[in-house]
Amino acid sequence: MIIVIADDFTGAAELGGIGLRYNLKVEVNTSVNLQSKADLLVIATDTRSMTKNEAVAEMERVTEQVVKLNPTLIFKKVDSVLRGYVAEELLAHIQKLSHTRALLVPANPGLGRTIVNGQYLLNGQPLHQSNFATDPDFPVQSSSVIELLDGKGIKISSQKHTETLNFEGIVVGDAADHNDLKAWTNRVNRNMIIAGAANFFTALLDKVVIPDEQSQQKKARSFEQPVLIVSGTAFKKSADAIRKLKDDGFPVSYMPANIIRESEINEEEYLQWCDRIVADITKFGKTIIAIDPHNSIKSSQSRLLRQKTATIVNMVCKQIHINELLIEGGSTAAAILKQLGIAKLYPVEELALGVIRMSADDDSELYITIKPGSYAWPQSVSQYTSY
Repeated sequence: MIIVIADDFTGAAELGGIGLRYNLKVEVNTSVNLQSKADLLVIATDTRSMTKNEAVAEMERVTEQVVKLNPTLIFKKVDSVLRGYVAEELLAHIQKLSHTRALLVPANPGLGRTIVNGQYLLNGQPLHQSNFATDPDFPVQSSSVIELLDGKGIKISSQKHTETLNFEGIVVGDAADHNDLKAWTNRVNRNMIIAGAANFFTALLDKVVIPDEQSQQKKARSFEQPVLIVSGTAFKKSADAIRKLKDDGFPVSYMPANIIRESEINEEEYLQWCDRIVADITKFGKTIIAIDPHNSIKSSQSRLLRQKTATIVNMVCKQIHINELLIEGGSTAAAILKQLGIAKLYPVEELALGVIRMSADDDSELYITIKPGSYAWPQSVSQYTSY
């Protein structure tokens, strides 16, 4: 069994989707299922939406559980641009597994995300000059991988795959292309924590998985309405696209200003909002739930707004049957699935890199598609949703 420990839900889904390419039996779960029969078990921890202390405690607990499954490989999935508590969580894994170091290769060259001489570049430009600089939860303020991770209680070093690796701490690997990723897989051993993003995980599977011509995955049902789309991202490109859709008459339901401001749930306001959403779905077969970027939102509100979004989605799903639930944003996805009581998902289609369609364990009629906020919806989805 291969086990992935992911720090957010979209990352978990993304690696689960990659497992489909190798005909692996994949399970994505919010906890460690000690009875799992999967070839690839992905644990979606959602620690990126927690406090630092909560995140470290969760990773310590998950690591202790994972060891009981005696996996052949443990891979730590981190954000490709190193948002979250990457160093602190890797330190927790190192200590719990009695290792001395972690090999971290977060670059995703396939998406233009490369690390050259210890500097993180996005399409050739310094990372801190990109949209990630304005991330509401983890703004990127440097392009140096050492500066991004330093000061977290563990030694950080930046190295090339041709160099002798440091024995202690976190080694962040340079990677400008697929050949670099492939070379890093040859430096892996069982006495280190292996961590990174999707492209490095793919390179690892190329090395350790024997191809299987016989697919083990069930065929997914064709895309069907009703469709509920939930946007939980602060990325300007997504916000602008949703605003244009609304201006063009597409059913978009922004969170009411009163609900944004209030700390307590006003049941009548939620019911009124829910009725409007259900009416749009009944009339158009689809709708988008989002937060209007014109509203003044503080970063400290992020966690509460995700809970409010999850509350309304749960209310809508209780009033009207949804065939396709599309969610952008890992923390938003985790909050919604928790409200819906869904802990286990089975990837059935990788629609595009990072865009994964999954079936719910308890409701085979419900398909849930999740993607990171910074990724675009592929044509295979937008042809049905217009988004």
